[in-house]
Amino acid sequence: MTTAIVTGCSRPTGFGQLISKTLARAGFDVFSTMRNAERGEDLAKWGFQEGLSLTVLEHDVTQPVQNRRVIEKAVQATNRLDVVVNNVGMSSFGALEALHNDHLRHVMETNFFAAVDLTRAALPVMRSQGGGRILFVTSMAGATGIPGESIYCASKFALEGLAEALAMETARFGISVSTIRPAFFNTGMSAHNTDASGFFERGTVYDAFNERVVSSTSEGELSGEDPQLVADTVLEAATASEPKLRYYPGEGAPQIQQARSSMSDEEWRGYVMNELGMSDWLQQQRLER
Repeated sequence: MTTAIVTGCSRPTGFGQLISKTLARAGFDVFSTMRNAERGEDLAKWGFQEGLSLTVLEHDVTQPVQNRRVIEKAVQATNRLDVVVNNVGMSSFGALEALHNDHLRHVMETNFFAAVDLTRAALPVMRSQGGGRILFVTSMAGATGIPGESIYCASKFALEGLAEALAMETARFGISVSTIRPAFFNTGMSAHNTDASGFFERGTVYDAFNERVVSSTSEGELSGEDPQLVADTVLEAATASEPKLRYYPGEGAPQIQQARSSMSDEEWRGYVMNELGMSDWLQQQRLER
């Protein structure tokens, strides 16, 4: 059996639960983690009914002690740790100037530093057993900036840079590193945060901008692709004989990557703002003297 830890598994429609089910069906010993284990009762019940090895663990990824405890539990149960899927993440909407300080720090802590800490805790185990795989579920927002999601993009860009460097650091130990870059998938993540009440200040010059960003992001997700495609891609990265550094699940992500590489920065800026219905925002404001 192959042991995998998957973080961020609280939502039935989210990547985490789908990844967990997909890996379990493929014969993995899966440890699905989430901050509130009660939200994983149906997932655990499903694993039991299917006769699969799937364990739900309570786990706050922002707590270093809990990161190490989760790894210890997985190793104690199976005597190894083969795959860590850093999937947990949170949304962020709003122009940078209007974001609350505590929100932007929370985003970086959840989306980036938590994955860094869990990975650092897993590496000694993988080194000692002669191999393993570290997977980061990032985003196409880690490959190109999206207006109104600057901090979210920053967290995903950071993971992409980390992964590329880490892959070179750990290759000699048989540890591979991969990122999975989804575009728009209908997971319910963004729609869950449409009020953005704790994200940014209101009553600023960015109010209309922020409202449009929240609306367009939620609309894009609702019309997005099947998130099972991401779970299938994670399985591919976890089992490939020669895993790639980057994976682009579905149809949208490869298309975005191709479009971005074919355009200048100025062309891309106009394209993105037009797609978001915000071309007028690029018109420079004339100040009255």
